[in-house]
Amino acid sequence: MMGDLVRNRGRRSKRWEALIAMGRLADMTGDDTWKMAFIDCLSPVLRKRSRIIARDLRTDLEDVLSYMFEATLVAWADTERGCPPGSVRHRVVKSAYELAYKRAKACGGEQSSDTMDDLPLLPEVPSEFTMKASGIVNCTDVRDPVVAEQIRGERFGALLRKMGYVDRMAFFHQEIRDGLHPGIAQKVLKGGAATRVWVDGVERYYYVSDFYPKFMRLPEAAKVMGVAESAAYRKVRNGNFPFPVNSSGQSYQVSVGALMQYTDIPDVVIHMDDVENGAGYAG
Repeated sequence: MMGDLVRNRGRRSKRWEALIAMGRLADMTGDDTWKMAFIDCLSPVLRKRSRIIARDLRTDLEDVLSYMFEATLVAWADTERGCPPGSVRHRVVKSAYELAYKRAKACGGEQSSDTMDDLPLLPEVPSEFTMKASGIVNCTDVRDPVVAEQIRGERFGALLRKMGYVDRMAFFHQEIRDGLHPGIAQKVLKGGAATRVWVDGVERYYYVSDFYPKFMRLPEAAKVMGVAESAAYRKVRNGNFPFPVNSSGQSYQVSVGALMQYTDIPDVVIHMDDVENGAGYAG
């Protein structure tokens, strides 16, 4: 009986290795089919652990699933070199658990952010906020790009305060200070703004989209796009959805970045000092 158990385990391991090998070959041609099949096969164990994390840390289940899905994609890329096929599954699952737990622990008890309706997308600052003059100035009318940049950041921070995301903001900014997010200043900034980057050796700029979940559920994306949920599912099944959709178990995950681009939601660059100042003024 023990021998049968060992043989069955060996066969399962071989199947996983074959799936991973197919995924690596498909990656070379830009085909994500086998990679997504690998992640889809992991979804039962990831979803089970997500429920435990969401329950224990009192956070939204879909947020936890989004963190796990993001981590699996990152871990898949990280294990491309130097990791034997037999260890890939363990590494990917371990990374998913660790990131989901870390993010959920930092954000436990806050509102769910898996709906774009709830995400602060830089509209006008609510009138009840008492802020600096930047709170009532239209940044498109400001000629100085550094001042306009400051206004954008303060407005975003004020909205985070209003919507209850201050703890999440603090956690994300600490990750930036710890060097866990790549800098973008050298790519997108010009002139005086760049002088704010290396004052203390820390890259403090990021895109608004960096703060959002990387993925969201298809029904929520359909709301943002202004289409019926049934129509969105039909487009996915027919291959007519306007940008790629990833399947995770029985649900579909949509890239928030792709959704923002499709719906013309601006992905502006902000400085975390301005965001923190805006949150402070709004408090």
